Amino acid sequence: MNKKFFILLGVILMIFSAATEAAVAIQDNRATADYWTGKNKSGEAVFVATADLEMLNLQIRQKSSNTIVDLVNYPEKVYTQWMTNKITATMKIGKFDAAETPKLFRNGTALTEFSYTQAKKNCGLESLPSVCAIRYALTTDRTNVRLLPEDAGWFGSENDTHYDELQATVLDPSEPVIVLIDSQDKEFVFVESRAYAGWVKPSALAFTDRATWLKYAAPQNYLTVIASRKTIPQGKAFYQMGGRVLMRAPELQKDGSWAINVPEADANGILIEQGMNIPNDKFVVKGALACSENNLIRQAFRFLGEGYGWGGLENNVDCSAFVQDIYRSVGIELPRDANKQEKAMARSISLKNMTREQRLEILKKSKAGSLLFAPGHVMMYLGTDENGEPLIIHALSSYYTFDNGQTAKHYVRKILVTDLHLMSKDKVEMIDRLTSVGNF
Repeated sequence: MNKKFFILLGVILMIFSAATEAAVAIQDNRATADYWTGKNKSGEAVFVATADLEMLNLQIRQKSSNTIVDLVNYPEKVYTQWMTNKITATMKIGKFDAAETPKLFRNGTALTEFSYTQAKKNCGLESLPSVCAIRYALTTDRTNVRLLPEDAGWFGSENDTHYDELQATVLDPSEPVIVLIDSQDKEFVFVESRAYAGWVKPSALAFTDRATWLKYAAPQNYLTVIASRKTIPQGKAFYQMGGRVLMRAPELQKDGSWAINVPEADANGILIEQGMNIPNDKFVVKGALACSENNLIRQAFRFLGEGYGWGGLENNVDCSAFVQDIYRSVGIELPRDANKQEKAMARSISLKNMTREQRLEILKKSKAGSLLFAPGHVMMYLGTDENGEPLIIHALSSYYTFDNGQTAKHYVRKILVTDLHLMSKDKVEMIDRLTSVGNF
């Protein structure tokens, strides 16, 4: 096939993708933050004071079965059963604890029993030390966290490149992690971060002593990235919304800039704190934004139109990372996965076994910025428009249509404003699939 064919195919796919998005996306003034903040006259009121955030985050950590880890109080030594439990729990997320080789594809061909067995063996479960003295490290760039110590992606079909079943999440630069063990091939280390455990490349880490690490794990002064994305310094380390940057000085400098420290690693992987100054612009804020409904709305719309990234792949967010990043920008630490987020809500109303009318009645009374949960998906509620239609903003992967007995799956892979009439493969509209609505 010649180059012209691939160019034509690319153009066709772009047109099809745009048409698919246009079929479901709200694209008028309802797809603006100003529309919703203008309707929400009381939306600037703070619903969680800064002084109360620490207690709220403690409650979230307890309600989500400690999915969010208290890194500061992590034990300095752990034992074989502790490490075994951590590693096997991570494997179970992808069902990789099963003996049977999953029907997945690696490098375009069916995953073999040998590759599956070797990836699990590389975890080193059979040779764990009796006692492990933990190590302290910081991420130096956007870092993939894997469910097994394996570089190659495992996909559901031979042509898929988007939905890597080994991808757990990503970590921003400057994230403190606890390092437990090396993989058998020394190509990965198993880490605990604030919201996920898994395997990362040691080349993405800068190792340091506990005292230095604590400056990042429990910062006294920090900046929060409030743009959907930012590189610090320009063009280098990639931060997503909610990422935190350690400040070297608590106040603005005379030239109006912020003095910060960015972690880098020397040739031996040891931390070097790179001091620099960055502008005091609309992309960062000292501490966190005020916890208000309208700030949640504004933050959500900063992502509008950006791509969908399974587990943070392709420098994008999936549905649960989308809401996690928004809430972290106002200081609220949510778990990473949608099912854990649903359990972590301070106030939650179950919608199970309710009629359509009952669901609509509850939604109309719900606060803007509330989270709506369905099996495998989470969305942010915006409110109702002039026609009483409840609308949401979310990172949408796909939806289904049914025409003349034909079922079609449409990949959108964008952050959009939509209604709740999107159909699942079992012909159920999203509003009827909702399991709960939660907020703080």
